[in-house]
Amino acid sequence: MPTDHGKTMNDLIRGQHQQQTTTGQQKADEIRSLYKQGLQQLRGARNMHPEARRVEIARLHATTQAALRKVQQEQLQADRETFTKLERQLWGYDDVRALAPDRATTDTAIRDAQDRAGRLKRPGDAARALADAEQGGDKVLARAIAKRAHDMDWDDVLGAYLSTRPTDNERYQQAAEIHIRQHTTGGAIEHGFLGSLGTPEELRGMSSKDIQAMAEPADAAA
Repeated sequence: MPTDHGKTMNDLIRGQHQQQTTTGQQKADEIRSLYKQGLQQLRGARNMHPEARRVEIARLHATTQAALRKVQQEQLQADRETFTKLERQLWGYDDVRALAPDRATTDTAIRDAQDRAGRLKRPGDAARALADAEQGGDKVLARAIAKRAHDMDWDDVLGAYLSTRPTDNERYQQAAEIHIRQHTTGGAIEHGFLGSLGTPEELRGMSSKDIQAMAEPADAAA
């Protein structure tokens, strides 16, 4: 998606829209909650030797870290797949072709609509063309014009198109949220936090490699 593509994206960037919690975030929160419970139990085990406790905490930390990184990768992959699906639903013509009695004629009409939309140079011209297409019931041309408005950042034109299509508006909003997670500094920070896990005080000063080695000693692996 372009850097600035309509009111939905602008609202998201300005914080005027509440971004939906992702499945990955929910999973990560659950994993961290279980981790905290496990940490409390280990710290409360009075009869456990301090060094044995450190080893068990290292194992808990390493296992939790691996689980969070898995969630992080799954969220990234899910976002990519969902974004591709949403773009196809918004700007593709699978639904039109599915109902068309003549595929060749329909494909010709789609190419003609895309060509006409591609020749639009100003938002005012696009707005008038969209209004004419809507009035004439030409859904194929209206979609092509909306895609042109999306590509050119003609917010008012795109907004007019989405305002009468609540399902597409929701899809566009979801795509915008994914775009933010994948292409902004804030999104990169959020994605990094998804897989992060603080080091407990018992393991302070140890690197991730050292913690992993403590959790999985060489003799145990053999």
